[in-house]
Amino acid sequence: MQECHFILLGATGDLALRKIFPALYRASLSGLKPTITACARSPLSTQEFIRHLSIKAKEYVKDLDPTAWESFTTYVSYTPLDLTKTKDFQALKATHPNTIIYFSIAPEFFAKACQNLAAVGLNAPGVKIVLEKPLGTNLASCQEICRQISQHFKEEQIYRIDHYLGKQSVQNLFYLRANNPFLAGLLGASYLDHVQISVLETLGVESRGGFYDPMGALRDMLQNHMLQMLALATMPANTPIEDMRQAKLEMLKSLKPLNEESLKTQVVRGQYSASQNFKGYKQEEQVSPNSQTETFVALKLELDHPNWQGVPFYLRTGKRMGASLVQVVFVFKGPTQTLVYTLQPQCSLKLQLQGMGALKSALDAGMDAYERLILEVVAGNQALFNHQNELEAAWSFIDPILESWQKGLTPLLSYPAGGFGPEAAFALLSKDNRAWITHV
Repeated sequence: MQECHFILLGATGDLALRKIFPALYRASLSGLKPTITACARSPLSTQEFIRHLSIKAKEYVKDLDPTAWESFTTYVSYTPLDLTKTKDFQALKATHPNTIIYFSIAPEFFAKACQNLAAVGLNAPGVKIVLEKPLGTNLASCQEICRQISQHFKEEQIYRIDHYLGKQSVQNLFYLRANNPFLAGLLGASYLDHVQISVLETLGVESRGGFYDPMGALRDMLQNHMLQMLALATMPANTPIEDMRQAKLEMLKSLKPLNEESLKTQVVRGQYSASQNFKGYKQEEQVSPNSQTETFVALKLELDHPNWQGVPFYLRTGKRMGASLVQVVFVFKGPTQTLVYTLQPQCSLKLQLQGMGALKSALDAGMDAYERLILEVVAGNQALFNHQNELEAAWSFIDPILESWQKGLTPLLSYPAGGFGPEAAFALLSKDNRAWITHV
């Protein structure tokens, strides 16, 4: 049985109630014994908080066992806390040798929270902090946040979470090749024509307009989740688990920078408009009626790496799409032959060969991503978390795109809600005599 003291900052927020507490509950069923200190500004007693938490658990926890849940809540206490007041942190003093502090709070509070934690000794060697994205909105802001945090915590104490990396389906982008050498041999420059990565959502921004509008699809999805997927799908298949972060970093650093001309021809951005009884993006709650925020991005990129020389990668992500889909398609040279790895809605692997039907196999999606990542933090394993250098490498590639948009080099195109993006996204491939391959 594993033990830890789990301090959750922002415990009354949506992420904590919807993802983190359900993950802690499931982990407790598997043997984790956490002492949980929930913290937020609301002036609640422990009993009031647990009552609220239990109501939300019925909504967010599948197959909730009332007896097991009641037992789990005995681990939970609540402490009102203002992140800006050092004196409030006095109540958090902990002596457990495995103390985890989860920052389910806005990034603008990270530095102050770290400062106050350090003031009460909660940056000792046995303390680990878990940071939720986004870490910055560009390279400079990312570096500044990391600099402020590093004044109080060492790199080996910092776990920068990307919940995509906790998904077994995402990790399989590496393990399918690592465990099957013949695939590793086929998936590279010698045999591949190109690779497609799609992350499509039928949902709009829903109630997240206030968060999403300053961010957009490029920062919210492509800079982190999709570039991590690309790194896992391309890093050497013989990489030991302890070297995974360094291998991903090397792939991210190999991204060929986009120059002014390629920024005009290889990047498409769009925003959904009203269609099929759906609101347009500008009609969504907490979204400016004059918003220039993109809800769709497609781009073509290449890697300056010997294993992938000359293989273009086409990435696209969007909201209010015609299907919910997370998929990586490896397209082989010659007549259309593909290896389609679908992560969502149902994890599967499909091989389409010339002259015969498709061979398809369903795959196990594994445990919940947040549960897995929490257990990795408890065990002190950083392999599934981003190193600062990875974030900086990703932002170094993304920054010129953002700057080109500010200069007006890439127009913001409209696309109908329920479609698959602007026509320019299809032209991005058709001008190379290729086409998006979507298997729903």
